[in-house]
Amino acid sequence: MYVKKKRSKKLKKLEEEHTYLDKKVQQLTKDRLKDRSTESKDILSRLKRTKLMVKDAIAKAKATLTN
Repeated sequence: MYVKKKRSKKLKKLEEEHTYLDKKVQQLTKDRLKDRSTESKDILSRLKRTKLMVKDAIAKAKATLTN
Protein backbone atom coordinates (compact mmCIF):
# COMPACT_ATOMS: atom_id res chain seq x y z
CA MET A 1 0.00 0.00 0.00
CA TYR A 2 2.88 2.39 0.74
CA VAL A 3 4.12 2.10 -2.85
CA LYS A 4 0.70 3.02 -4.28
CA LYS A 5 0.45 6.09 -2.08
CA LYS A 6 3.92 7.26 -3.13
CA ARG A 7 3.07 6.83 -6.80
CA SER A 8 -0.20 8.69 -6.45
CA LYS A 9 1.68 11.61 -4.87
CA LYS A 10 3.98 11.62 -7.87
CA LEU A 11 0.98 11.53 -10.19
CA LYS A 12 -0.65 14.42 -8.34
CA LYS A 13 2.54 16.47 -8.58
CA LEU A 14 2.79 15.78 -12.32
CA GLU A 15 -0.84 16.79 -12.83
CA GLU A 16 -0.27 20.04 -10.93
CA GLU A 17 2.79 20.78 -13.05
CA HIS A 18 0.79 20.07 -16.22
CA THR A 19 -1.95 22.45 -15.10
CA TYR A 20 0.63 25.16 -14.35
CA LEU A 21 2.27 24.70 -17.76
CA ASP A 22 -1.12 24.76 -19.46
CA LYS A 23 -1.91 28.13 -17.89
CA LYS A 24 1.50 29.51 -18.89
CA VAL A 25 1.07 28.28 -22.48
CA GLN A 26 -2.36 29.91 -22.70
CA GLN A 27 -0.97 33.15 -21.33
CA LEU A 28 1.99 33.19 -23.72
CA THR A 29 -0.22 32.29 -26.66
CA LYS A 30 -2.36 35.30 -25.83
CA ASP A 31 0.75 37.48 -25.49
CA ARG A 32 2.03 36.23 -28.86
CA LEU A 33 -0.79 38.13 -30.55
CA LYS A 34 1.15 41.31 -29.71
CA ASP A 35 4.73 40.03 -29.46
CA ARG A 36 5.74 38.08 -32.57
CA SER A 37 9.46 37.91 -31.78
CA THR A 38 11.44 34.71 -32.27
CA GLU A 39 12.31 34.75 -28.58
CA SER A 40 8.66 34.51 -27.53
CA LYS A 41 8.14 31.76 -30.12
CA ASP A 42 11.09 29.79 -28.74
CA ILE A 43 9.84 30.13 -25.17
CA LEU A 44 6.36 29.02 -26.17
CA SER A 45 7.72 26.04 -28.11
CA ARG A 46 9.88 25.00 -25.16
CA LEU A 47 6.94 25.22 -22.77
CA LYS A 48 4.76 23.17 -25.11
CA ARG A 49 7.44 20.47 -25.37
CA THR A 50 7.81 20.39 -21.59
CA LYS A 51 4.04 20.19 -21.19
CA LEU A 52 3.93 17.24 -23.60
CA MET A 53 6.72 15.46 -21.71
CA VAL A 54 4.79 15.93 -18.46
CA LYS A 55 1.64 14.61 -20.13
CA ASP A 56 3.54 11.51 -21.27
CA ALA A 57 4.91 11.04 -17.73
CA ILE A 58 1.35 11.25 -16.37
CA ALA A 59 0.19 8.58 -18.82
CA LYS A 60 3.13 6.37 -17.85
CA ALA A 61 2.43 6.85 -14.14
CA LYS A 62 -1.25 6.01 -14.61
CA ALA A 63 -0.32 2.87 -16.56
CA THR A 64 2.04 1.86 -13.76
CA LEU A 65 -0.70 2.36 -11.17
CA THR A 66 -3.18 0.18 -13.05
CA ASN A 67 -0.69 -2.68 -13.45
